[in-house]
Amino acid sequence: MDKRGSEMTTSRGKENTGQGEKKDLFVEYTTDRRTGCYLSRFQVSCLILGNLFILCTAVALVAFVKKERVIYGTSMPDALCSCETPKPYANATLEYYYVKNQTASVTAWSENLVEVENTTLANGSVRQEKEETKVIPEEEVVAPAYEPWKIIRLSRDLLPLLYDIYLKVDLEKLTYRGSVDMYLHCTKNSRFIIFHISHLYYEKNSVRVVNNATSQDLEIVTQFRYARNQFFVIELRSELSAGTVYRVSVGYYGYLHEDLRGIYLSKYVTPSGETRRLAATQLQSTDARKLFPCLDEPDMKAAFRLTLTYQEEYEAISNTPRKSECMENGWKTTTFQTTPIMSTYLLAIVISDFAHREVVLENGYDIRVWSQPDKINQTEYAIGIISQCFKFFTEYFNITDVLNKTDHVAVPDFSGGAMENWGLVLYRETALLYEPGVSSSENKLMVTLIIAHEVAHTWFGNMVTMAWWDDLWLNEGFASLLMYFAMDAIYPEWNVFTLSVVAKEVFPVMVKDALTTSHPVSTPIATPDDIAESFDSISYSKGMAVLRMLMGFVGKEDFQKGLRMYVTKYKFQNAKMEQLWDTFSEAVDNQYDIRSVMTTWTRQMGYPVITMRAQADFFHLTQNRFLLDNNNETDVNGSSDSFTWVVPFTYITEDDDEVQLIWMNESSAVIPRTKDRWILANHEFIGFYRVNYEVSMWGKLAEQLHLNHSVFPEANRAGLIGDSFNLARAKLLHYDVALNMTTYLKHERGYAPWTAFMDSVEYIRSSISKSGAYVLMQKYLRDLVAPVYDSLDMTMEGVLPERYLRQIILKLACEVGHKRALKYAKEMFNRWMREGMTLPSDYSAVIYTVGVMEGGLEEWDYVWNRSQATNVAVEREMLMSALGQSQKPWLLWRYANWIFDPDRIRMQDVRMVISYLSKRPLGRMISLHLLMTKWDKLNEQFGFDNFLLREMIGEVTQFVNSEFEHNQLSTLFKDKPPKVARKETLNSLALIKANINWMNENYDVITKWLRNHVSGML
Repeated sequence: MDKRGSEMTTSRGKENTGQGEKKDLFVEYTTDRRTGCYLSRFQVSCLILGNLFILCTAVALVAFVKKERVIYGTSMPDALCSCETPKPYANATLEYYYVKNQTASVTAWSENLVEVENTTLANGSVRQEKEETKVIPEEEVVAPAYEPWKIIRLSRDLLPLLYDIYLKVDLEKLTYRGSVDMYLHCTKNSRFIIFHISHLYYEKNSVRVVNNATSQDLEIVTQFRYARNQFFVIELRSELSAGTVYRVSVGYYGYLHEDLRGIYLSKYVTPSGETRRLAATQLQSTDARKLFPCLDEPDMKAAFRLTLTYQEEYEAISNTPRKSECMENGWKTTTFQTTPIMSTYLLAIVISDFAHREVVLENGYDIRVWSQPDKINQTEYAIGIISQCFKFFTEYFNITDVLNKTDHVAVPDFSGGAMENWGLVLYRETALLYEPGVSSSENKLMVTLIIAHEVAHTWFGNMVTMAWWDDLWLNEGFASLLMYFAMDAIYPEWNVFTLSVVAKEVFPVMVKDALTTSHPVSTPIATPDDIAESFDSISYSKGMAVLRMLMGFVGKEDFQKGLRMYVTKYKFQNAKMEQLWDTFSEAVDNQYDIRSVMTTWTRQMGYPVITMRAQADFFHLTQNRFLLDNNNETDVNGSSDSFTWVVPFTYITEDDDEVQLIWMNESSAVIPRTKDRWILANHEFIGFYRVNYEVSMWGKLAEQLHLNHSVFPEANRAGLIGDSFNLARAKLLHYDVALNMTTYLKHERGYAPWTAFMDSVEYIRSSISKSGAYVLMQKYLRDLVAPVYDSLDMTMEGVLPERYLRQIILKLACEVGHKRALKYAKEMFNRWMREGMTLPSDYSAVIYTVGVMEGGLEEWDYVWNRSQATNVAVEREMLMSALGQSQKPWLLWRYANWIFDPDRIRMQDVRMVISYLSKRPLGRMISLHLLMTKWDKLNEQFGFDNFLLREMIGEVTQFVNSEFEHNQLSTLFKDKPPKVARKETLNSLALIKANINWMNENYDVITKWLRNHVSGML
């Protein structure tokens, strides 16, 4: 109180003391008579009335809270959203705890307004959902004894039968408003209805529960959101009755963001410079709840009936064909046919002004491919492959697709490579579009594989779905294997099982799975973030590899028989891994106990190394878990080095090329020995294990490679190189032995061995790139590749493996400074830049790279401008890759910082730009510095993406090998952990530790070997 006011009050009080006629005009309010405060009758009356008003208000609020109980959350955009029209500043939401009949809820209401999740910021980034919560004292919280919403999995008390969805999408205001009627079958009496909702404003007064048979409304006692599990909870006055169908209705609205999740906004620029908008969906794994309230778990299958309203200049497509369509006042409304029974994550919508190409198969099956209008000519290859894949899989499974159409759409902005939504498959443009003469043979292979992968999901993933995300690998592993079946049938001359499976799938994932931070193929899932992290190479590539091993010992015919039985038996259902194994056992007439064999490969992380030791007339085989860093005593996943596997061990000998199979039943085994003759294990590299021979046997195998390497299958030649280098990296073999396996490569003309060598030696090159031995390594590689390059013609002729070989040989020759190769690339770049010459598409990526590396600002800017001008997505990728390999640090820094500018680098391209920067030593240093200095900004802008930050961490840190940088990253990841990349941070730190140990133990050995094998060096 102001001092002057105190003095005036005291004086006035003294003045009136003793004057009886005036004394009753004042009432003493405090107990301290010396400094008491006196109020007039009028003031007392106002105070009494005010208290009465507050008391009435409190009573009303208590009654309200009793009817509308609420539960605490983590900033979900829903509270106070009963308004009919979104307000300009609707980006506010409420966090609140469960409070029953407590006036403390009023405080929670007023103190917990926060920004809505994924609010688009001024710089174009997207704000992540906050994780702050208001803590209410325990004595104020009254919670019921039964709280089913605190369990992450939904109960099976209610099972969905049908979703009737209406959605109005406004691509001008960037909003969507909808309603959903969920028809739920009650299996057990319950007073609670729980479903998922996320990033949506629900309209409170729209929530209804109706007995579908009697049309009688059920009284709602309470409705609230439990944001930790993204649940919406309804508590009823009376119980739901088992055996009865209920209709649960919810109205809601939301906003379109460029976050690539749920229903989101995408854009493209026409040749005339006009920016056009479209809406697309990406619901896997847990973002169907961002499109509409639902029971969003994979085994909660139901049918979907969808109606869309949107501006009339657009066209909408969904999973099923159009049923009806009408237009009114500039708006178009389309109703689609009811879908087959399927998981929520498979629902899909695209609203765009795209053009399409169409073909109808003989059986009436309708195939359409959609793209931006000016790119429709790039869809011709895709529609042909889609047609062939559907024919192949229909025959392979002997089951036709239950839908009569499929749409495949190239979306300008897409987080993953593609998504298998049933009847409406979405792709990023580079995964679907192919332009002859511009796209390379590598791009043709990738487009074919991705299309085949997504089409295979029609049977394995859509018709039959994993029961829960811990068996995601069932969907992805099988699709990853089946895509090669289709490609091998369409292009048998491509030899894809050696070209891609061994060299590009199995070898890379074996490196990741040899870390202590790996995880089993089938891994427990506890949170939505765990689901996001399970979409990795273990689920895809290792899942595919162990299934290929299964096919290896049961045979192709029984493998196909087992798959047919499985899909037929569980069509429109969900199945667990054990049910798959039991079906395969049945298919092979119980010749093998498939469950016992395969469980050792799917429930355990890692894989074995089989060690062969000669004793008398036998080779004794023993198995141990293979780890790249045997010094690492910390296993973050609590795994055991005592893991053992049931191993189908195969081999051939110098005297007998018939493949022999022996089972190692989680123990050792013995096979006959032929003295002074070689033995080659893991025929065609079908087994997911490594083999370590005695040093003398490694010598015999190396000798055979020099004498006649074609005696060994190409996959095994690649395997010998890959195994020897990884065994040396794990200190199980001397590096002299591994390097000796490479000297024959001057005579090798197979793609897979060269790829295995380049991948293996890349680790060494990158590890020693800041040391003197790097010059020796470059000279050795130049001596090795020069005769191969000089023997090849840089033509575009030949089958795919031959064209692939020429690509990688040109690339390596330029990287190590072979003069003829550099001259060729520089001349071609100058003619392209100065004369507008069209480059041979197979070599254009290398030519762009050499031009940027050897050039300066003029070349860099020219390539950048061309990348922005081209309408061929894969050409843009090649140009952007070249930009990341400049040798001018300031140009690389400029490029690196552009990832934060969505006008220059689309969000879907950010992780690729980081990977481009990480290809060379200078770029790796800059990208690592960017990661550490801009970590907060990276998390703020990209932390919600399921793939981006995780892949960025892996790319940037894979070759870090100093204690200083390890400590910096360890502190960074500990103090500021990323939301959906926790496992990747652990992987990267474990790998860095292994890298540090590797340098300490192997640098001198490798340097010595190089000095002995490189001529003309000091």
